Amino acid sequence: MPTKLSVLYLSYNEADIIAQSLASVQAIADEIILIDSGSKDSTVDIAEKYDALVFYKSLENWGHQRNWGLRKCQYHWILVIDCDEVLTDQLIQSIRHFKRNVTETDQMPRAFKRVHYFKGQKMKFSGLQRDLITRLLPTGMLFNELMVHEKILDQAVLIEGSVEHYSYKSKEHWRDKFQQYAKRQAIDYDAKTGEITAWHTTIKPSYRFFKHYVVKGGIFDGVLGLEYSLWMFRAVKWRYDEIKKLRA
Repeated sequence: MPTKLSVLYLSYNEADIIAQSLASVQAIADEIILIDSGSKDSTVDIAEKYDALVFYKSLENWGHQRNWGLRKCQYHWILVIDCDEVLTDQLIQSIRHFKRNVTETDQMPRAFKRVHYFKGQKMKFSGLQRDLITRLLPTGMLFNELMVHEKILDQAVLIEGSVEHYSYKSKEHWRDKFQQYAKRQAIDYDAKTGEITAWHTTIKPSYRFFKHYVVKGGIFDGVLGLEYSLWMFRAVKWRYDEIKKLRA
């Protein structure tokens, strides 16, 4: 008998994309758990149409929120997916194979590739070409509890297939998103960051742009590669601007 699988989502105002993601997990999910932090749109209604079990919890930090959600899942194996991620057919087949063949003694998490779409177009370079995420987890495995960009730090087995990541909605959405990330990252970075100087507010952001646009080949993504790299510049600069505000 195939292993049962829980699928875990965190949500906040994701009505524009979550249905695509939920539809993509139907073939492999034995339960869907959604942890909502106060959506004002129809996110929860959409999730319930896909038989998701919804819990409400205010957001403290992303790592803690994910770990709280993991404990709500009833099955031993859990697939953690973001609302703006859609499983490809190849990944669905890999997870089906996993469910049929995983042994009781196997506790190794699984990782797979994430393919990024920016402004509706697939990004082939810009530092996004080999984004591997560990998201198929045995019960008891937890994310590091960072305010943002939480991860599973354990070694993982790579499986075939990918999720398609549609994170861009509009310029205003991305600006708000990165500004919120900067505020949260400032809390994570404050204790390990010395005096804020031009190194942090000019040189580090400039290098981040150079890294994505030149070193990681963003130039080959054309205008979108340039635009994406500029957003990465802003993301780093805003992080240190927010640390300065914390210390004011």
